[in-house]
Amino acid sequence: MSEREDLLINPNSASVEALIQLPGVGEVLAQRIIESRPYAQAEEMLRVPGLGEATLARLKAYLTFEKDIKPALDAPEGKEVESEGLPRSARRKPIRETTTYSREATLWLIVGAVVISIALSVVLSLSILAGINRTLNYGRHATVRQLSSELAEIKAEITDMSSRMDVIGRRIGAVEGLSGRVTGMENEFSALREEVRGSMDQLNSIRSRMDGLIQEMGFLSERIGVFDMFLEGLRELLVRALPATAP
Repeated sequence: MSEREDLLINPNSASVEALIQLPGVGEVLAQRIIESRPYAQAEEMLRVPGLGEATLARLKAYLTFEKDIKPALDAPEGKEVESEGLPRSARRKPIRETTTYSREATLWLIVGAVVISIALSVVLSLSILAGINRTLNYGRHATVRQLSSELAEIKAEITDMSSRMDVIGRRIGAVEGLSGRVTGMENEFSALREEVRGSMDQLNSIRSRMDGLIQEMGFLSERIGVFDMFLEGLRELLVRALPATAP
């Protein structure tokens, strides 16, 4: 038997840490079980949101509604001790329940402890100051006066630094404006570059067309030369064929 099977839990008094040890029970369902208390019997737990009959059937073997549960005595080997008036599952060891606090309660405890610590510190400091100066007027102490003067100097330095930061802020604004202008010029330069690139593409197209025209003109020149040679030969034939005319 596992340790989980040896435990018996009372849902009317169990904590979240105890309830999540039950099969199929998480933190959310355990919190809902606590909020829906009390229960006189297992069937009343069906009113818990998210807890159905199948889950309750698995949990019944681990649940008890008795106020006082005593663990069964160790039986000799091979024998089983019967407890009067208790079911067999009631002879399992009860779980040790611990007191739990919600997050809000824990936070308030921490805040209270901090406030009390601060109050005690202030009271102790005032007591020490009163014992040293024989008065609570701490302004008479030389250290306090020195700290006050240093604080005044620090305030003056902070004021000076604030004015310097204002000047730096205005300069940064001017630089940002200049940066915007530079960005505009870069955009215009990019547009001009695109226009130049388009013009270069057109120039290359015109150049290629000019090369084609030059090639065609060369071809035509060759044909014209051939035609001129043909005409010259034809003229010579005509001269030879026609009789020479008398003067």
